Parts: sequence; C-alpha cells; structure tokens
Amino acid sequence: MKKHSPKLILPLFLFCVSFAFAQQDFHLALYKYHSSVFNPAFLGSQNGTFLNTSFRSQWTGIKEGPRIQALSIGFPTGEKRAGYGLLVTNENTFIQRQTKFYGTFSYRLPVNDHWNLHLGISAGGNNFAVDFNQLENLQQTGDGQFQNISQFNPNVGVGAYLKHENFFFSLSAPQLLATKRAKDQQGISTSARDRPHVYAITGYTLALEGDWSWVNSALVRYVSDAPLSAVINSGVGYKNIEATVGYQVDAGISGTLMIQEFDDHGLALGYSYQVPTQSDLIGLTGGNHEVLLRIRLGKTKAVRTEELPSTEENSTTANP
Repeated sequence: MKKHSPKLILPLFLFCVSFAFAQQDFHLALYKYHSSVFNPAFLGSQNGTFLNTSFRSQWTGIKEGPRIQALSIGFPTGEKRAGYGLLVTNENTFIQRQTKFYGTFSYRLPVNDHWNLHLGISAGGNNFAVDFNQLENLQQTGDGQFQNISQFNPNVGVGAYLKHENFFFSLSAPQLLATKRAKDQQGISTSARDRPHVYAITGYTLALEGDWSWVNSALVRYVSDAPLSAVINSGVGYKNIEATVGYQVDAGISGTLMIQEFDDHGLALGYSYQVPTQSDLIGLTGGNHEVLLRIRLGKTKAVRTEELPSTEENSTTANP
C-alpha cells in the first residue's frame, strides 16, 4: 500500500468534505437583490436592462476555500410582456470547479393594476471539473488512481415571481433534473448527485414615517435527503439604503447593507458579512464576505396607449 504525504492528506480530506456538501447549491446572503440566480422569472421583473454581479468569498482564512461568482443580465422588452436573459455562475472549492450556463425566458401576466405574475424557464447545464494536479506532492507519490474529472450535464429550470410595489413572492426549481457528478470509471467511486432544489423567497417592505421603512425577506430551500435550509432577514430602510440582519439556520449570522441606486445613475452596491455559527468552523475561518454590483444599462419603455380621435372630430355634416 502506498503512503501518501501528510501534505496530501489534508487537501484530500477537505476535498471529500467539499464534494459531499457540493450536492447542495451555494448560498448568497444578498439573495433578495440577485434572485435571478435562483429563479429564471426574476430577470423579466426588473423593468429595465440590468447587469447583476455577485462575488462571495467563503471560509476566509482557509486556503482554497469556496469562491463564488455569479453574473446575470436581463433584457425585458417594452411594449411586449416577454423578457430574456443569461445567467453564468462559477464556484471554486479547493480543487473542484462548477460552472453553470443558462439562457432564460420570462413572460409577464398582469393580475390587476397592482400585481404582476412573471413566469420563467431556463435551459443550459453545469460543467463539473476536478483538477488533482493542484494537490501538492501528488507527483511524488506516483499514484495514478487520481484522475482528473470534467463532465457537463444539461439541465432545465422553471420559476414563478409574483410582484407588488411593496411585496414579492418567488417559487422556483432552477435545476429540475438530477444528474450525477462523476462516473465510477473515472477513478473515484461516488454516488454524489446534483439533486433538484426548490426555492421559496419572499420579501415585504412596510412604509414608516418620513423616508423610513421596515424591510423583511426570507428564503427557504428544499433538497431531498438534505436538511431544510432557511434564512430570515429584517432591518430598516432609508430612502434608497437598506440595512438588515440575517440568520441562516444552523449556518451563520449576517449583516447586509444595500444602496439601491446612486442618484439615479443606475448603479447599485451591496455588501454582506456572515459569521459562522457551526462549532467546527468557529475559530478556523474569518467568516464570509459577499459583494453585489448592479448596473442599469437601459430602461424599459413605458407602454403607450394610442388615443383614438373622438367621434365628433371625425364626423362631417352633409351641409357645411
């Protein structure tokens, strides 16, 4: 039996832990402001062309800890009710990488003068890769059982987004198909799979005195054979600024700050810091940092209603 270097054992252990947890999708603390990551219907609800970006550094202080980047862009049409967009996410955890590409389409159904229901669908896939060459001292061991993995799995997603001026509710399954991460013949025997995730997200803003408001939001994620994940945020808003405190069950406590727009220039900036509450991570990591940047590239044109000429103006008399 070959003996592996102690420097190799720790990265392999961390990889196995991350591989097990990778069956669940990553979390964003600023989920309320970048819901297109979880729901394809969200892009059509932004009333303009927006570029949304999120950057998350997890388990800071641990080398090669999870790093997440998410980018989405939506193009809702003006007079029409349809919208389309693109979503790209990238997650690096130690020696593994997941990159997802999805095209999205949404359609708006007016419920009444104050409510709109957006229905969305997405199609694309996930590329899962593991690069064992990044492990230190792997070449010295001469062990050929560690073979690099690269596999693409297509997938589809659906979602619904109910929107009001001060309230929204989102229900979605961004990945409907259960796919296998790696095949047994690639050198690793594993049953890890990408299981379908179901997300429910809601938010409500209550107007207070003056320019102040009370802002609340919550996210619930369901995955089969995994604990239910829930996040609750509550805080205050002043004009275009929102500050909340969040609690993620059995995960951590976070603080978020979001500036919706800078003097109507179309820029929005958000930041979140999360402290883990799991006993096995306290003292090992400096927490999680997350930044969100949103840029408005254009506004949706308002629907114009053409005014018909009156009957009196078009009527003619037989005897002028």
